[in-house]
Amino acid sequence: MSDQETPPVETAASMVPAFPAADEARKWQQIDSDHLAWRRDLVERQLRLERIDQWVGYGFRLLEHTIVVGFGVAFVWLGFYAVHHKASMQVVPMIGGGIAALAGAVLAVRNRKQ
Repeated sequence: MSDQETPPVETAASMVPAFPAADEARKWQQIDSDHLAWRRDLVERQLRLERIDQWVGYGFRLLEHTIVVGFGVAFVWLGFYAVHHKASMQVVPMIGGGIAALAGAVLAVRNRKQ
């Protein structure tokens, strides 16, 4: 299928209606002088909420990366500690299971549907 045959991707429908064209805006201005200001405030509020959602998403991604790095450092420290105390064979299942669980959690988070 070529690019010309691919149907266009539709954008998600926003909860806020689009700002009116000039002719429609004049009609609304005659009917209700505060309507355009109300609609502009509604659009600005929606944009502000979308920005907050983006920042929350960035925060959760940063938290995910921090947890992964923290667990990785903990497993490395545990491995060095076990080797230093000559108990590496008892710790191998714990480190292997932890790393497998961490990899599974990372893959589950990355492959989830948005």
